[in-house]
Amino acid sequence: QLVLMRALRDMNLPKFVFDDVPLFIGLINDLFPGLECPRVRYPKLNDVVEADLAENGYQVMTGSSEQVDKVIQLYETMMTRHTTMVVGNTGGGKSVIINTLARSQTKMGRQTKLHIVNPKAQTVAELYGTLDPETRDWTDGLLSNIFRELNRPLPPDKDECRYVVFDGDVDAVWVENMNSVMDDNKLLTLPNGERIRLVDHVKLIFEVG
Repeated sequence: QLVLMRALRDMNLPKFVFDDVPLFIGLINDLFPGLECPRVRYPKLNDVVEADLAENGYQVMTGSSEQVDKVIQLYETMMTRHTTMVVGNTGGGKSVIINTLARSQTKMGRQTKLHIVNPKAQTVAELYGTLDPETRDWTDGLLSNIFRELNRPLPPDKDECRYVVFDGDVDAVWVENMNSVMDDNKLLTLPNGERIRLVDHVKLIFEVG
C-alpha cells in the first residue's frame, strides 16, 4: 500500500496547479486512510540543489511543493518521460528550476546542456526547414539542425544529458510537427522525408506561461 500510495502521489502531483493540490492530497488520504509517507529525499541531489540555489542568490525553500521540491519533481518526471511541460506565470521560477536541475546534475558528474529555442521567433519553414518545390534543394531549419546534432550517438566513455528547451507559447502552427516526437514513436519527420529519432540522452522541455 505504501509503494502504491507513493507512486500515485509522486507521479501525479507535479501535473496539478497549486490550487488543485489540496484536493488531490485529500483524495489520496481518502484512498489510503491513516497512511503517512513524507516525500523521498535524495541525499546528494537535494544537498546539491539547495547549495546551488544559495550560491546563485536565491532563497532556498524546502517545503512541500516549494522551489527545491519542484526541482526534484522535474528530475523525477524526466526520468520516466522524454517530454515535459513546465507551466507557470511569468516570473514564477520556471527557468530557475530548469537551470538549477541542469547545473546540479552537472555538479554530480552528469554533464547537462540546455539548448534553448524560441519557436515563435521564426516561421515554421525557418524552424523545420524547407524543400524547394522546383529545384528540390533542401534548406535546413533551426530546430532540424539542432535536433540532428543533439541526437548523434555519444562516445562510449561519455555520460551526457541534453535538454531542448522550447521557451515560448505552444500553438498548433509549430507544435503539430512535434506530435510524432512527443509520442512513443520519438521521430521528427522533416519536409524532405528525413526522420530523426529522439535518443535516450536527449529530452524535450516546453516552458510555457
